[in-house]
Amino acid sequence: MTLAKILLGVVSLGLGACSTTQERMSSWVGTTDAHLMSAWGAPDRKAKAGGGIRVLTYKEKGGKGRIPCQKTFAVDADSRVIAANTDCF
Repeated sequence: MTLAKILLGVVSLGLGACSTTQERMSSWVGTTDAHLMSAWGAPDRKAKAGGGIRVLTYKEKGGKGRIPCQKTFAVDADSRVIAANTDCF
C-alpha cells in the first residue's frame, strides 16, 4: 500500500508541473510581443497563421533525460499575445 501512495504522489507532482508550466505560459496572454521577446529573447521560429496572427515558437533542447519541447505564442495584429501553449513537461 505504501508503494502505491508513493507512486500516486510522484504522478501527482508530475501532473502539477505540467499545469504550472502552462499557467506560466498563459500569464503572457494580454502582454505585447515586445514585452515577451524582451524577457525570452528572439524566438526560434516565426510564422504567419493568417488573419494577421503570428506564431512565435521557442524550442527547448533535451538533455540529461529531458525531452525536447516547444513553447508557442499566438500574437494578433495589434502585437498582443492572444494564446500560449506548450508541450513541455
